[in-house]
Amino acid sequence: MASNGRVQRAPTLATLHLLFGSSGCINIHSQMRLLLLASFLLLICQPAALLAQTLQGTVQRDSTAAPVPFASVGVQGKTVGTVADAQGRFSIPNSPALAATDSVIISCVGYQPTRLLVQQLQEPVIVRLRRQPQVLREVVVRGKQPKQVRLGHKGISTFTSLTFYTQADTVPHARLGREIGVLLPVKHPTQLESFHLFTFGRDFKSVMLRLNVYSVENGQPKSTLLQQDIVFTLNGQQRGWTTVDLRPYGILLDGPQQVVATVQWLTSEAGRPNSRFLNIPAHLSLTHTTFRRDKSQADWLQLGANPSLYFTGLSW
Repeated sequence: MASNGRVQRAPTLATLHLLFGSSGCINIHSQMRLLLLASFLLLICQPAALLAQTLQGTVQRDSTAAPVPFASVGVQGKTVGTVADAQGRFSIPNSPALAATDSVIISCVGYQPTRLLVQQLQEPVIVRLRRQPQVLREVVVRGKQPKQVRLGHKGISTFTSLTFYTQADTVPHARLGREIGVLLPVKHPTQLESFHLFTFGRDFKSVMLRLNVYSVENGQPKSTLLQQDIVFTLNGQQRGWTTVDLRPYGILLDGPQQVVATVQWLTSEAGRPNSRFLNIPAHLSLTHTTFRRDKSQADWLQLGANPSLYFTGLSW
C-alpha cells in the first residue's frame, strides 16, 4: 500500500515489458518468467488491496436474529477493535496493523465468542452468537450471619486521575472498547450488592459503560465471572458517584481469590466540540494494581494506582 493511503496495483505485462526491455522478440522462457513474476506481484499486492476497506458487520443472536447490543469486537493481540452499537452494528476503520489472516474475536457476556479472519469481514457480514449455557452456582448456607463488606477504594484523589482519552486518539470512536479497572482481593465468599464509580468531567453529556469482573490467572485478567451483561449510563458532566444496583444479577464471588473489576467505554453523547475527557480519580500506589487495555483483545497494561471505585456486598 502506498504511503498516501492508495492501493498500489500489480504491474501489468506491459509495465513488465518496459521494466525488462523493449525487444519485440521474447523467447518462451522469458514469457514464462514474466508470467510467474506477474503472478507473484499480484499475490503479494492482494493483501494490501484487501485491507484497504473498512471491516464491518452486524452481531445477532443465533436463535432469534435479534441484535446483540454493544458486543466487543477485537483483533487478537492488537490494539485494534471496537464495540457494536445498540443495533449490533460495528465497523473497524482501515489500519496498517491489520493482516488478512489476523483473528477477529466477537464476544459478549452471556454468549459464546466467535472467531473470524480479517479477510472474512471485507464485505458486511452477519455474525451470530450462541447463548452461553448458564452454570448454576452452589450456595452453601452457613449458620453465621453475613456481614457488610466493601471491595475497592472509596477515597477520592484531588491530584491524580485516570482518563479514557489518549494522545493517540485521532477519531471520536477510538476509545470504544477501552477498559480501566483494578485488582481486588476477595477474602471470603461475597454476594455483590452494588457498584460505585466516581467520575468527573465537562466534555460529555452522557457516557454508557459496561461493568466487567474477571478472574485472575498469572497476575492478568482472564475470564469473565459474570453471566449477564451489566451496562449503565452516567452523567458525563457531573462530579460525583454513580451507583449500580447489582442485586438483580445474583453475583457471588468465591473466596479467597483475586478479581479484576473494570469499566469499559461503550458509547457517549458529546457535550462540547472535540469531547475528550472523562476522569476517574486515582491515588498512586505501590500496593495496588490498575489494569488498562485499548481494545477487547489487546494486551493489558499495568499501573500502580488505586482508582475510586468499589463494591458493597454481603460476606460469609
